[in-house]
Amino acid sequence: MYHYGRRSQRGGWMTFVLPTVTEKSDGSPRHVGLEFEFAGMDINEAAAAVCEVFGGTPCEDGTFVCRVENTAYGNFSVELDSSLLRSKGYISLLRDIGIDLDASQEKRIERFLLDVAEELVPYEVVAPPIPMTELDSMDDLREALHRRKAKGTRASILYAFGLQFNIEPPDLSVATLTNFLKAFLLCYPWLREAADIDVSRVLSPFIDKFPSGYTRLVTDPEYMPADIKFLIDSYLDSNSTRNRPLDCLPLFAHLDRDRVMSRAREKHLIKPRPAFHYRLPNCLIDDPNWRIADEWALWTEVDELSRRPDTLAAMAEDFQNTPGFPFDLFTSSWKEKVPVWLGRA
Repeated sequence: MYHYGRRSQRGGWMTFVLPTVTEKSDGSPRHVGLEFEFAGMDINEAAAAVCEVFGGTPCEDGTFVCRVENTAYGNFSVELDSSLLRSKGYISLLRDIGIDLDASQEKRIERFLLDVAEELVPYEVVAPPIPMTELDSMDDLREALHRRKAKGTRASILYAFGLQFNIEPPDLSVATLTNFLKAFLLCYPWLREAADIDVSRVLSPFIDKFPSGYTRLVTDPEYMPADIKFLIDSYLDSNSTRNRPLDCLPLFAHLDRDRVMSRAREKHLIKPRPAFHYRLPNCLIDDPNWRIADEWALWTEVDELSRRPDTLAAMAEDFQNTPGFPFDLFTSSWKEKVPVWLGRA
């Protein structure tokens, strides 16, 4: 791995560790999209933070969504993170019980719902995919949101807020995708501890761990699906939900939409895209010492390990021989072993 860094707006160095491979197999840059969840400000304030860093023009799209258009990277979205509100699903619910709203009534209902939802439902800034080598701009956005008093994961026991990365793999071959899954599952016990996941997120369903049976299947040194269809089917057998720390449903829907949509639970939440959806990190945006670069550095360990098939095989064999595997009975020995396998010790 190598480092890419520059002087941050706060002073000091803001350095992102990057994996060895930052380009896809066709020579184009690998991209990463980010999603920040937070409270403490309204949509317009959050859109202003995006404009401060990336330029662009804010464009309101109703009460619950504001786009920032024409930035250097494309369009950002700032939205209340509730599909029921964004899609105005509550209107259908009211109509079902015989209540039809005129425009003014609908607006009043929206303001009421917004006031209530702001206490429990996070706002979210959704960034378009940007080149992996330009991730430093995301910490500039973190800084702009921090200055506007955004509240993060630990501001309330109710705030199970996360920072999410949408990461393009170097290619979409079955071997590459399988090795990413192997690497993640092997690193997960250490990764979760290193990321210091807040109790509010542990207790929420959003990052439920992979089932033990699936972990056993994929970390078998001999596991290598013959084709993408088998990889997707074996994933869906145990993981028909998006609530995983590494959500693969958007990626798999990009590859075979019908296969995924026929079995997935939260179909309305799946946006097909050629990227892994890494959901594990906290979003500690109100902590002046928190950096996206630190969360990203943990992911790069998975990224690098995925390209070391011999190490993967040996590590998987060791993992499956760990006392208590795979039924949540791990001693601290495995978490201590992972950094050794990664060459960090």
